[in-house]
Amino acid sequence: MRLAAPSVLAAMSACVRPPLDTGCPEIQPGDLVLTEFRENQGGSYRQWIELYNASEEPIALAGLRVAFTRNDGKPDGAFIVRDEGLVVEPGDYVVLGSDDPERAAYLDYSYLVDWYSPSNPANPRDLPKGGLVDVQACGKLIDRVVLRNLTEMGTTFWPGEPSAADNDEGAKWCVDDFTTSTGIGVFGTPGEANPACP
Repeated sequence: MRLAAPSVLAAMSACVRPPLDTGCPEIQPGDLVLTEFRENQGGSYRQWIELYNASEEPIALAGLRVAFTRNDGKPDGAFIVRDEGLVVEPGDYVVLGSDDPERAAYLDYSYLVDWYSPSNPANPRDLPKGGLVDVQACGKLIDRVVLRNLTEMGTTFWPGEPSAADNDEGAKWCVDDFTTSTGIGVFGTPGEANPACP
C-alpha cells in the first residue's frame, strides 16, 4: 500500500527549493524500477513517471533524484523528491507526476516544486520526449532506461515483471494501444501492474 503525504505546491519557482531534513534515501541498485512513462503530449492528462519497489522493504523516497539526458548527451532536466512522508511499500508502485495529487488522484507526488528543464525553461511542467532517464540515490544509479518507443498519446510502459536488469533498453518497452484505461479517462495504468504488450 502506498503512503503519501500531501504535496506542497507553494514553491513553484525554479529558484525556490524547500530544504530536506533527510540527505538521501537508503536504496540499492535495482530496488526501484522504472515501469511507466507518460511524456509531454497533447491532451489534458498530466505527465508521470511510475516506479516499482522491487525490494523486500518499504522505501522512503525523500531525496530520490530523477534525471534526464538528451540523446546528444546534454542534461535535459532533473528533480528531487521532497516529500519526507512519501513511502512505497514492497511490491507496490509510486507515481510522480506534473499535477497536484489532490486534483489527479492517480498521482502520488508532484515533481513541479523542483522540476526544471534547460531545453524548455519557458514551460517547467513538461518532461522530455525520450532520451536517458536515471533514478539516483546518494550518488548511486538505481535504475536507467533509454526511452525510444514514445507515443503521441497514452503511455510507454515496461510489460510484465518489473526488473531493473531487463528494462534498460527502451526499444523493448511497449506503447499503450488505447484499450487499457484506468477508468478515469487516462490511458495507461499509473499505480498498477502493466499489461503485456498489445
